[in-house]
Amino acid sequence: MADLPRLTGRTAPVTGANRGIGFAVATGLAGAGARLLLGTRDPERPPWNGC
Repeated sequence: MADLPRLTGRTAPVTGANRGIGFAVATGLAGAGARLLLGTRDPERPPWNGC
């Protein structure tokens, strides 16, 4: 996701954000400055717990 433009001020919903492709997408979008709305199936396993 190195080719993303700056997304400051933009909001991006990401499903499956606690692992796999969804986690990678969320990481890339956050790195580009986007505000994220994270959707996960398991609220006990959020992306920030080291998945």
